[in-house]
Amino acid sequence: MIQASYVQLSDGRQIGYQEYGDPEGRPVFFFHGWIGSRLDFSPNDNIARELGLRVISVDRPGCGASGFQKHRQLLDWPRDIAQVADALGFDKFAVCGHSFGGPFVAACARQLGARVTSAAIVAGISPLSFKGAIKGMIPMVRLVLWTGGWAPQLLRPYVWLMAKMIKKTGAARKMVGSSLPETELELIDTPRFEGFFEGLGEMVKNGSKGAYWDARVFMNKWGFECSEIEIPVSLFYGTADMAVPIQMGEYYRDTIPGSVANFYEDEGHFIMFTRAKEILGSLV
Repeated sequence: MIQASYVQLSDGRQIGYQEYGDPEGRPVFFFHGWIGSRLDFSPNDNIARELGLRVISVDRPGCGASGFQKHRQLLDWPRDIAQVADALGFDKFAVCGHSFGGPFVAACARQLGARVTSAAIVAGISPLSFKGAIKGMIPMVRLVLWTGGWAPQLLRPYVWLMAKMIKKTGAARKMVGSSLPETELELIDTPRFEGFFEGLGEMVKNGSKGAYWDARVFMNKWGFECSEIEIPVSLFYGTADMAVPIQMGEYYRDTIPGSVANFYEDEGHFIMFTRAKEILGSLV
């Protein structure tokens, strides 16, 4: 596995990241899903290079190569990203997040507005504050949300069990693939996804605490309203997504001023890969 790079933050923690795409390209921060890590972006490496993007794929605190942060909240993340950007010499940058990475894009768009050139939320989970938010969501994701919000102490053994499954590549592929449309199933069996499923376990390589907090952060109060976001955000969702249902994309569309919604009929949760050119192109 490729060795991570690190930035040390002002409080002594380290943030681990992986670079993809064009080393001289326009900077983009990528925020992974759950369970996931900085390695999630790897199937899109060549596409980012073609588009002239330098993608910094970042592990959140306690996940993968990043140090744990006690009692973290969603709005702690923009401060971390600002420090990483400073260390890498980026005055301005784009942000993109897939699945559980979506709320972290929203937080950066809210807090770092002037520094964020463009933002994309891809199949991103939304607040659960509206009626019918989880309608059509597969039971596994519902369980993560329920335990994260109401019985977080139970989430750590659940994460541990998932990590054991992920170590067996076949089990991980089956677990992820069970909710994908046929076209996306065909894609994940191509050479482009070589090593992808083994990489999912990177999130919990130092234990389940980071992943446990990652879900808990989402379920806690966000500290802002999406209506307060002042920069345009592009939204990308598949109408057949069973992990993050389409109404979550509609929520962001209806609450973020000036958002641009791209909804793909009969496509699923892996549009981050099937629609990579459109998504990454929106950040240029």
